[in-house]
Amino acid sequence: MTEFETEAVVLRTIRYSEADNIVTLLSPGHGRLSAIAKGARRQKSRLGGRLQPAVVARLTLHRGRGELCGLRGAVVVEPHAALWHESYRLLAAGAVLESAAKIIPVDDESASAYTLIRRTLALLTTSSPRPAPPRLDAVVLASRLKLLVISGLMPRLGGCVACGALEDLVAFSAVQGGALCRSCGGGEPLSPAAFTALAHLLGSPLADAGELEQGTADEIERVLTLVLSEHLGVRLRSASPI
Repeated sequence: MTEFETEAVVLRTIRYSEADNIVTLLSPGHGRLSAIAKGARRQKSRLGGRLQPAVVARLTLHRGRGELCGLRGAVVVEPHAALWHESYRLLAAGAVLESAAKIIPVDDESASAYTLIRRTLALLTTSSPRPAPPRLDAVVLASRLKLLVISGLMPRLGGCVACGALEDLVAFSAVQGGALCRSCGGGEPLSPAAFTALAHLLGSPLADAGELEQGTADEIERVLTLVLSEHLGVRLRSASPI
């Protein structure tokens, strides 16, 4: 067995057996990995409260022969406690954590996704509730789009994927891999406002995501949903049905 230490964001925690938890983690050096925290749900366990979703912790893990690491210790680095004080923030963070758990490849050693998720969670700790659902928050959508870029899944949006035209883009096709112009036709209709918002969210820092009209946010979420379904065969539970 190999023992190692790493900082990680807790993406998800699920119950396993009577007293154990399985935790999905995102680490800057080890990518996405899963570990078993034995006895984490026992009353006197020191692990349980340190392994809540969105917590950043310094972990001691060991790798055996199976797919799961064993979790031997955890020290909280950043609890992101403010997320739990406001339901809007908590739901928005949950949407981001689910996206990371579904999109980031297992054992991807790039630190980019880790940095992105930590930055997103930090911004969401100060988010104010908005009328639209938390999953449509501009920071949440920007983070999800940037995850697609990091994972190599982002489609072509700056020009028609069929003919290369740079203007009169009116639709999107996950199957063809990007935007479509009016002349080529096909795909899912996408408004000029949605194309503009996509370019802004992808090209700007998370802190400058701003706000979106709900109709535009719905269109962007649909693009994300179609890409994930086509390329990964996954469906986000936090997303609106197609």
